[in-house]
Amino acid sequence: MLTVSAAAAAGANTPVEYADEQTGVTVTIVARPLVFAREHTTFNGGPAQAWSTPPRDYVTLAAASVDRSGKITYLLIGYFWSVGVSQPWENARLAREPLVLELKDRRISLVPQGGTARDAGISTPVHPPPVGPATACVYAVDLPTLGLIAESPHPVLYGGGESAPVKYELFEDHLTALRELVQHLNEAN
Repeated sequence: MLTVSAAAAAGANTPVEYADEQTGVTVTIVARPLVFAREHTTFNGGPAQAWSTPPRDYVTLAAASVDRSGKITYLLIGYFWSVGVSQPWENARLAREPLVLELKDRRISLVPQGGTARDAGISTPVHPPPVGPATACVYAVDLPTLGLIAESPHPVLYGGGESAPVKYELFEDHLTALRELVQHLNEAN
């Protein structure tokens, strides 16, 4: 029984590869995305609602590759979503602006591509949020950058630009799944 549980847990990080029937490309996606979060606070820094679970804003980043007959592109599909008191206008604003992913020793700028995942060849949503509406954004990356992110001990995400940065801490650490995706993509090339 322990062996079955260990095998199931190991399989949870295995990348998913499929032929997208609508776009005709081969898509490979991370098994589990990275999820970053920030809690809403009041003007004095306390929780927005002390009597309940504090409202949070989230950013999900799901890595993917798209193979168009040998021409491979690498993407991060980002979703901006909220639980609790929602501020959809802020999520929509952040989705239009560059993000900065701070790793241990470097900062990576993620610039929105202006198109959708469908435009990139992915017709099915990649790890959409579990609740509520979400604003999606596509960021082009390369395989070495995905590798740097995967090997970072605790990435931190910033949105909102230099004038008013909004900090998101790693909430769901699925770096192991990202490492497996990077390894799979390296072996495929």
